[in-house]
Amino acid sequence: MISNFEKLRKKLDESIETTGISSEKTRKISIRYNELVNNYYKKEKQYHAGNFMHKKYLESVQNLRKVTKDFVKFPTIKEWNYYARENNLLNTESLKYISGNTWHELRNKILR
Repeated sequence: MISNFEKLRKKLDESIETTGISSEKTRKISIRYNELVNNYYKKEKQYHAGNFMHKKYLESVQNLRKVTKDFVKFPTIKEWNYYARENNLLNTESLKYISGNTWHELRNKILR
């Protein structure tokens, strides 16, 4: 399963490079990537520390805290998704799904 994540992420990165971040092709690949992440977690009954997505989640949350501190404000969904793509992190949909929180709830937890 992890290789599927990596393959699709590489395809997404290539699409961003060749067609741009706002292209229809990039958007479709991004949607497929989100669906893959969501399906993976729907099948998982337990969240195992040490697995690939757990590490990506923790790395993403750590960067979300850093960005919030550096810019003295919590990023918007659009700002975070751009930053996440550029830094190979999980986007807002993946973070919301894995955490079980809305973006607003994540914001409140980070700001505490």
